[in-house]
Amino acid sequence: MRKEFKKPLEEGRLLFLSPFKESQRRNAVETAMERNRFVAALADAVFVAHASPNSKTELFCRELLSWGKPLFTLESDTNINLISLGAKPMNINNIANWG
Repeated sequence: MRKEFKKPLEEGRLLFLSPFKESQRRNAVETAMERNRFVAALADAVFVAHASPNSKTELFCRELLSWGKPLFTLESDTNINLISLGAKPMNINNIANWG
């Protein structure tokens, strides 16, 4: 464990959660997707800056939207695919006010 994590962990200000066993060390596509689903399930909403059409990221966004999870993306012509799926567009100048 990193040194700077010890004190906050002891004070109850830091919590580590993982869907994996401690022995899990290998990062594979399947474990990355499982990790992303785990984190997204805990989140109130998800922000994706960009996902190319027909990409794994877009597929993941489709999955999140099927859960009813609020999904946000940057308001841009390059994100029209996400916006058309149901992602809520955000203006880059207003991101600081998000949440």
